[in-house]
Amino acid sequence: MIVSVAACPQPPLLLPELATGAAADLAPVRAACATAVRELVRAPVEQVLVVGAGDRADSWGPNDHGSFAGYGRDVPVGFGGDGSGRTFGDLSLLVAAWLLADVAVPRLAVTVPAGASTDECLATGRRIAADSGNRPIGLLVMGDAAARRALAEPGAVDAEADGFDAAAEQALAAGDPDALRALDPARARALSAVGRAPWQVLAGAVAGRRWSARMHYAGTPAEVTYLVATWRPR
Repeated sequence: MIVSVAACPQPPLLLPELATGAAADLAPVRAACATAVRELVRAPVEQVLVVGAGDRADSWGPNDHGSFAGYGRDVPVGFGGDGSGRTFGDLSLLVAAWLLADVAVPRLAVTVPAGASTDECLATGRRIAADSGNRPIGLLVMGDAAARRALAEPGAVDAEADGFDAAAEQALAAGDPDALRALDPARARALSAVGRAPWQVLAGAVAGRRWSARMHYAGTPAEVTYLVATWRPR
């Protein structure tokens, strides 16, 4: 059973080692993500399951591992095992593993393609819920909102991006799976909003239940909209 949810963004600049001069700009996002992860595991959970966008639909175990070498520094991360498993490179998993580095409970992950249909995402979420059974599971759902804002010029107004981001923010702030399900995959793809697919997996995993939500951060510090929220069942 899903007993807690945290939604976090996935900028590699969350890592101070990678942020260098931008570290201060991302400090509020970093702090909000740390708070969200603490909230995620505050209620007893047997396992944290990461949901992220990736190159393909896949499942990842505790011994799988990765590195931020492709983003400028060889910062190794994993899900708490011995590192003998497969190597992952999806940014959602790298950032999630970094965020969860101090979490003591077992960590697993699933990835869905960023372009997966709404029905595919919802079906994945329903499978996650069914597989969890009666075990208390926390979901860490990774993804950014619109990333197209700087195409014209930094700080330019983008009404389409504003509309999409507002809908995503309202859905996460309200704990509303139906509103997440209503996000348009075509619009998300045009805006490079990679969070849409994982958010709709979340919608499938928690459908039919009522949730209390808290928004920890919503902003666009680097021409990409980052949203941080936590959900608890009512």
